[in-house]
Amino acid sequence: YNRTKEELDAEQEDYVQRMNKIRQEWGAWDFNDEHPEIRPIANFDSTPYKDMMNKDFPEKAWQMDKKYVTDFISEGRKIVDRVREAIYAEYGHPSKGLNEEEIQARNELFKIHITEDPVAPSRVTDGWAFINKKGLEAYAKKLLHSMMTNDEFYYVMGGHSAAAGHGNNFPQTYMMEFANIMEPVLHKLGVRLITRNLAMGGYGTLHFSFGASTLYGETDVMIWDSSMTEKDIADIELFHKQVLLGGERVPVLLGGNPNNLKVETGDQLWYGSTLSGKSSIPVTMDIDQVEGLPWAVQYMSCDANVRELCGDKGNPNKYHATCWTPRSDYSPEVEQGNVGGQASWHPGDRVHKFEARKQTMIMLLALEEALNIWELGIEASGFPLKESYWHIKDVYIDSREFLSHYLNNEGFNTTKCEEKFGTYARNDGVLKGAGLDRACRMPLKGMTEFTPLNMGYHNMILPHIKAAPNGYKPSRPKRAYDGVAVLPPFWKIPEGDVDVHAIALASTYAPPELDQTWVDNGDEDTEEAEASRRSLRRAATNVIDFTASDDSSKKSGTAFRSDYSRHMEISDDVIPGLGWSLDSTSTGYCDGSPMSADCKRTSDLKCLLYGHNDARNVLSGDGLSGWLVIDVPDVKKGLIFAKVQWWYGRGGNSITKEWTEYNNNGVTNTNSNQRRLGGTVIDYPEDFKLEIAVNGKIIKVWTYGEFHAMIGEIAYNQAFFPLVDDDTLPIGNVELGIRLRSETNPKNAGMGVTHIYWA
Repeated sequence: YNRTKEELDAEQEDYVQRMNKIRQEWGAWDFNDEHPEIRPIANFDSTPYKDMMNKDFPEKAWQMDKKYVTDFISEGRKIVDRVREAIYAEYGHPSKGLNEEEIQARNELFKIHITEDPVAPSRVTDGWAFINKKGLEAYAKKLLHSMMTNDEFYYVMGGHSAAAGHGNNFPQTYMMEFANIMEPVLHKLGVRLITRNLAMGGYGTLHFSFGASTLYGETDVMIWDSSMTEKDIADIELFHKQVLLGGERVPVLLGGNPNNLKVETGDQLWYGSTLSGKSSIPVTMDIDQVEGLPWAVQYMSCDANVRELCGDKGNPNKYHATCWTPRSDYSPEVEQGNVGGQASWHPGDRVHKFEARKQTMIMLLALEEALNIWELGIEASGFPLKESYWHIKDVYIDSREFLSHYLNNEGFNTTKCEEKFGTYARNDGVLKGAGLDRACRMPLKGMTEFTPLNMGYHNMILPHIKAAPNGYKPSRPKRAYDGVAVLPPFWKIPEGDVDVHAIALASTYAPPELDQTWVDNGDEDTEEAEASRRSLRRAATNVIDFTASDDSSKKSGTAFRSDYSRHMEISDDVIPGLGWSLDSTSTGYCDGSPMSADCKRTSDLKCLLYGHNDARNVLSGDGLSGWLVIDVPDVKKGLIFAKVQWWYGRGGNSITKEWTEYNNNGVTNTNSNQRRLGGTVIDYPEDFKLEIAVNGKIIKVWTYGEFHAMIGEIAYNQAFFPLVDDDTLPIGNVELGIRLRSETNPKNAGMGVTHIYWA
């Protein structure tokens, strides 16, 4: 913060006092291990799914200490109760002062309904969510397994712009609000919660569903929230089938029509969804009365006479977003503007908080059930907890194998998913086989330049691109500054309102005493230590600063022309070219998690604090660019296809627009990272060709007519092209080559590549 030391000290003192008050009023996490020695840690590295047998745990591991486990379960119950009670109070229904009958009525308003079938309960007007019984059992077992193994727990969402949270700052979106509460809770329980908001404006889920196992990644709970842009049941089927078939874990599904999944999973579907929950919201009657309501519910539900106070258009109470908070280490190079995306169909931050609290209550119920299983399992079968209560491997394998067997046998070619992606209408009005129906029956992998995505940079196409002989390959733009996001002070919970995050955070542990000063006394040890720190910083930068370009990409033409001269003539040699550019606004680690604050920080942005990860970055090439060569890892079924923006890149891309020769006669210029905006699409030259190569050999050449027949879109802005389909291809890594050709007008033979998928 760009504030004085005195101001920051006062702010810290105010925080300390607030936390002390919370501990006094609400209690705090108070678990202590009385074991006198440092405990050994179980090594799960060689244990599939971390399903370790009790006999293999170290004797003094915490899992084998009955007192530790008993005390841990007790504290776990307390924090679940504290956070749940805090949410009741946050929404104007505290337990204090209520009799038993009133508490029961209140609980109905916030109820998580448990159903037998994976469908919403009928004729229900109250409640925040539902989940089927088997889904709750699976959710609880997942959490119990994560606690027993100190594992990660993946909570992921795919969706559209409203789910992404456009119009709000990224930390205000419901996935980040969920993480804000549940991350400190699970941390105390020994679990690392990884929450990812992987929604994207204008697209929905289809472009990620085709490569869900890598693009969405591992999931324990998977949310579909794309009803605004995806109405076709086939798109939802693809999403659900891919997240169930791919990866190691099988997720609990929240949202999206499950269609026939109950049958396809052998009645083992784990499914739920949030409900309206509006009956739990106190009504705003007028501008005076609303000030007496808790902040979280103000202007959420208005009386009929004052509906304009809660409206979606021109409502000053809907959003609390900002583009910048002054910081001491950086000042924006351009004037910061207003937060975009504040459309009538995009909910404000209070609505996002409300959705987050519903999902929090589902997880709290599952945590409570997990602690019950733990305690009752010990009572029934003795200590330590018998493996059958928490081992997860067989559950995952049986579930996935049943679904796969059904889809590839009695369910073969019976789904809306297969109907749509096996054959779909093209521009010429003819139904053509695309072969993508296999995605409805088997897991696929993917890489993309779109953000956000699982594991950020690591699943992008860029790190898989093979460099040209001189070292050139496309690069990302530079970050304007580093460091965590400095959040606006006006986001602080108002005095007197319930701070659920602080209640989840509170513990009785003393703060660590950290001396962050550094004294240089000039001795050799100091110099050696400083040198070591510099080396560590450099090493870390090389690993995580993915915006840096290799120096070789900036060499002058004369420095490497001799290395490249034999490749200047257009030949069938598959040599990476110099003319592919990356049009990108993503600068940092864009995984849609709370750690992605540096995702989009280019110096020209007018809303640097917006924080949203979603960007439609494109690898752009044309008839002068040469080969784009991509290493595709672990291809098993010989299937590779791409999402291509065929309308992109006419008139030369940001590198080739001044070129006159193929590969610029071997001279690199690196004027890339320029955004290319839309406009009228110019048709391809009649001698246009698209060449596809595998492992250095051209295997396919599409002419103008053949390619043009494939440019129809399955969905808005989404065209998919099968590039390789050869089940005799040896299992392993494949070097995929793509080259565009035209002798008459090479700059208009342009195209953008955004996604690569494979199986």
